Amino acid sequence: MDKDKGKGKSKNVDKHKDSGLRLLDDLPMEELGIVGTITPPSEVPVELILGKLKQIAADYENFRVRSEREKAHMFDLGKMQMIEALLPVVDNFALATKNVDPTDSFVKGVLMIQSQFNAIFAEMGVVKIPAMGQKFNPNLHSAVSHIKDKNYGELEIVEELQTGYIYKDVIIRHSVVVVAN
Repeated sequence: MDKDKGKGKSKNVDKHKDSGLRLLDDLPMEELGIVGTITPPSEVPVELILGKLKQIAADYENFRVRSEREKAHMFDLGKMQMIEALLPVVDNFALATKNVDPTDSFVKGVLMIQSQFNAIFAEMGVVKIPAMGQKFNPNLHSAVSHIKDKNYGELEIVEELQTGYIYKDVIIRHSVVVVAN
């Protein structure tokens, strides 16, 4: 007859004891947070129950707020990646419409598409970084060339080679500019 049969444990459980693992049944009640006998609900102080409920409610509210914040952050990251992916298309529309006849029907269609992109960006909260005539700001602009011209002030932007964009105070792309003096 198996000596473990009467105890209700199998040989596999005994193997865990040899490996140093402890089963829930083997833990002292103090380690589980259970001390003494279980108190009937009618004898538990109401203040203790209310305190525990308030703690659980506060923990849940903190979890809910943190989850919402993380979800919004992930949504914004996705938007920024999409905006960044569309910027070359917007740039190509700007190049295509730079020196064209606005009365041509094909050009009108391209201008309407460009206008739609600009409207979508504005609706999403994407803002163009101001450049022309502004003072150079290394946090917003990336200078690729420098010219000397007495008609312009010191560090004044005289040409914008590529438009920069901001979304929710995060720079998606710096403006690429030419700076004077």
